[in-house]
Amino acid sequence: MFSFFRKGKPEDLMAFLKEGQPEFASGPAYMLANADSEASEEGIEVSEAGGGLVAEFEEAAVLYANGKVGEAAALLNRYLLDHPDNRDPLPWYMLFDLYEASNQPEPFEDAAVDFAVKFEHSPPTWAPRGQLKTAAMPVPLMSFGEKFGNIERVKLQRFMNEARVAPFVRIEVSKCPAPGPELAAVMFDLLSQVDKMRKPVELIGGPGFAVRLGAAHQGGRLDENGWLLWLCALRLLGKEADFEDTAVGYAVTFEVSPPSYTPPLALPTRGGETPGAARQSGTDPAFHLSGIIGPGTESQLAELARFAEGRKQLDIDLSQVTRIDFAAVGLLLETLINLAQGDRKIQFVEGNEMVNTLLKIVGSNQFAAVLGRTRV
Repeated sequence: MFSFFRKGKPEDLMAFLKEGQPEFASGPAYMLANADSEASEEGIEVSEAGGGLVAEFEEAAVLYANGKVGEAAALLNRYLLDHPDNRDPLPWYMLFDLYEASNQPEPFEDAAVDFAVKFEHSPPTWAPRGQLKTAAMPVPLMSFGEKFGNIERVKLQRFMNEARVAPFVRIEVSKCPAPGPELAAVMFDLLSQVDKMRKPVELIGGPGFAVRLGAAHQGGRLDENGWLLWLCALRLLGKEADFEDTAVGYAVTFEVSPPSYTPPLALPTRGGETPGAARQSGTDPAFHLSGIIGPGTESQLAELARFAEGRKQLDIDLSQVTRIDFAAVGLLLETLINLAQGDRKIQFVEGNEMVNTLLKIVGSNQFAAVLGRTRV
């Protein structure tokens, strides 16, 4: 079992998260968004376990956050078998949401039958959310590491051919150190060509890569292509202020006019819909996150920060989020802490119970309310 413990101060919790060790405090007792009405349903009891979440629920949420869907489902099913008299619906709803997010209708229906028998009323209906269309086009991926030889050049050519017809591209730099002049030229040329194609870019491992480029600059190891690559990375991450500061440094160093910042193209979500279309609507009071929130989706959190500017009430809609990757928890919580400044009221809404449980056990409820999803 995982051992969770409470970090009393935001800075303590953030420091611990960055260590990458999956140990956090027990979250608050489980409460459904419609707890009052559900608690009155015959046969259902919303209960606490030792003042916090049951250890198995926490462990299942962390396993799921790490992409171990089968292990999380097995743990929840084992808990239900070992505790036949428990009337808390939380493990059932966690299991239903896990099956929906991972597109497993058959075990969902089996669990629904058992739920109906146990609680003597209708179970939730199958209503998967946030899944990509089955006909979605494959997305090309180009990974850069410590070496770039003939094999990587062949992969790069294939990547460029696939990029011309893809809805967007993924470029992975999480294992790439600050490149030397030759590789920096290759990478900058790649990003320039993709930009000319008007293809959105998911830069996987981008924040760390930008930090490494900054360190290379401090050490005097960046040539002009290295500077331009650094600016590209900052732009794709939506870091406008950092881009502007770096652009001034570039202009002074090479005695040219500083490049102008342009926002990165929005990554498509369900069925090719662009997130900006929904999020930037002045009539929509909520900000909509989508897909798996993990490495490579930093632009969504940067967009969330821009959306929150000037708002005292912020609803973060998680209805289309299937999973929050454990690797992104630290960045998400850091974003949330920054958003909570100035007495801004924040609430997460419509998240599935695997996501909501993770949010609670890492302490996000210190800065935002975590509300359950609407069920039919």
